[in-house]
Amino acid sequence: MHKFIGYFLIYLSCYLNLPFLAAYIIRISIQRKFFFPKKIKSKKIAIVVDRTIGHRDVEIIQETSNKAPEFLFLERGITKLIFLYFCKNNFSFFNYLKPSVYEKDYFNQSKDYRKKHEQFWADIIFNLKKYYNNKTLNLITFNYSYFSEVGLYVGCCINNVPVKLWHKEGIKTNLEAQLEVKNWGLKYQHVFKYFYSISTYNELVKKMFIKIDKSNAKKIRANGCPRIKDYLIKKKYHRKIKTVLLLSFDNKRGIPEFKKNKNLNWQSSYDKVLKILNELSKNKNLNIMIKNKINFKDQSNIKINKKIKIFSFGTAKKYINQADIIIGQNSSSTIEALVNGKYVMVPFFEKKNSQKKYLYNFNKEIIYNSEKKMKDKILSLVNKKVSFPLNNDQHQKIIRYYLGNTNNVVKNYLSFLNN
Repeated sequence: MHKFIGYFLIYLSCYLNLPFLAAYIIRISIQRKFFFPKKIKSKKIAIVVDRTIGHRDVEIIQETSNKAPEFLFLERGITKLIFLYFCKNNFSFFNYLKPSVYEKDYFNQSKDYRKKHEQFWADIIFNLKKYYNNKTLNLITFNYSYFSEVGLYVGCCINNVPVKLWHKEGIKTNLEAQLEVKNWGLKYQHVFKYFYSISTYNELVKKMFIKIDKSNAKKIRANGCPRIKDYLIKKKYHRKIKTVLLLSFDNKRGIPEFKKNKNLNWQSSYDKVLKILNELSKNKNLNIMIKNKINFKDQSNIKINKKIKIFSFGTAKKYINQADIIIGQNSSSTIEALVNGKYVMVPFFEKKNSQKKYLYNFNKEIIYNSEKKMKDKILSLVNKKVSFPLNNDQHQKIIRYYLGNTNNVVKNYLSFLNN
């Protein structure tokens, strides 16, 4: 009910052109207080345009240091609602929880409505600065292509509120990075001028952003991935192997969108892994879990045995820590499982061997080309008493390639946030 009232008042503020009302509603929403916002003691405030995938990184910095700014979380649904209103395109308030906002709406927005949209945000930020008149405000966003937020960036810049890009999409191949420069980078190159500073996980994405806009070189740093701290285990522990976890992987992840690749996917590998797990589920000494992403689209026709537990909510952290053997492919969670010191298996059961070049840079010894070898390896480990975490020295190169250098990661992000 609170959310409905809040969103309706945001809509009403747009309709009546009352940005001070929108600013007040945003103020009480980002402080998670209804009507009576609490007093903030910190001199620095970072307003985070929230996204689940980035939330944990922020929490780690917040929990690790008392020098971090006060983090306040702005729901992205609010930016979408305001954007949709000023697009004047099939607007329906009663779809406020999942508004139909498309990229074409942004690029087709008329100059008049774009100016009104940007001015509305400028007035909102002006009023927020008045509320926090003795504080230093920053805005944090997680991706440069969130088109519904661009009006917010403009409003911040007009009011001298730094917009900082804490980029979350750092796990990609070199070829994917090259293609992103030519596609997404070209479309959204104009957005980078609104970013005061940029943080990436790794050097690959840092170089990609500099290729998109050379001026980024002056304001960008590869700070590493704070989330890696959730997976680092320093103290050894012993247990018998009994839990297998499949990290479901996207059908096309890592495969460039060329015409010649139209029919390429990882479906064969995924289906064969499910068959292996169905067979293994008969073993009483094994617990088998599947962790799906929230928006995972299962395109497999394989019926999963009822003994296998399937989870769709939350991050992969909990399940990786519980598991002993992890089957994954092109995803950050697979890299994190290597950090966690678990047995990691990457399936490659496709007919075309040339497709292997689209896998991430995994060491050859964890890539399985044979279903039998994968199954036999798992069975050979069942009930074996192992000292975890396993030595992952041979995987450090790939971990640093994707998750960056984690030395001084907290210090790096404090500098990014506070400067």
